[in-house]
Amino acid sequence: MIVSHKFKFIFIKTRKTAGTTIMFNLAKYLGENDIISKSESYPSQNFIYQTKFSKILNNLNLKNLSKKFNKIIEPHTHAQQIKKIIGSKIFNNYFKFCVEREPVDKTISYYFMRKNAYDSSLSRKKMTWAQFINKKRFPDDTNFYTENKKLIVDKIIKYENLNEELSSILNNLGINNFKIEKSLNNFTRENDPFVTEEHKKIIYNKFKPSLRYTNYKFENFC
Repeated sequence: MIVSHKFKFIFIKTRKTAGTTIMFNLAKYLGENDIISKSESYPSQNFIYQTKFSKILNNLNLKNLSKKFNKIIEPHTHAQQIKKIIGSKIFNNYFKFCVEREPVDKTISYYFMRKNAYDSSLSRKKMTWAQFINKKRFPDDTNFYTENKKLIVDKIIKYENLNEELSSILNNLGINNFKIEKSLNNFTRENDPFVTEEHKKIIYNKFKPSLRYTNYKFENFC
């Protein structure tokens, strides 16, 4: 997640949509007051914020105690939570965007990430695609960029057109000739599993909340 005061934009990091790669490549352009959520994969800064309670303690000159109630801005912080942290005025005035991905492709990528991540449990490492489908715990990220079922970002970039759309947006924001020079976190994916028509239907059904905003259609990709 990025809040750039320098360029007046907010980037919402959804799952399995090259978010870490985007942030890594964007970091060098950002200002010293910009917020970059905590991560070991890219330079992070200003990701600790004061809660209401920590602010009260700080105002009472209880600074050390106040710090214990601060919170960390995580990479996948949702847009509505960001609005609470930075305030509605800044949130409403900045350009907000995220990336989404065709549901089946996104789900396959998520499956392999869950299965092959270094900290996955033994049972998860042995999880088959069929078992994963039956659990129906898919990466539908509608709540990342909506509030009360209303879209609160200005643009949803399609992963399939990532370089073109991202470069265009950033050019309009003042970051010219942006290119993704290095890709990260693509080491967990294996050869795609056999995906049946029934699997596709199950996935698209679970992604229904996001389809109204992304316009992915079952018949176009299946």
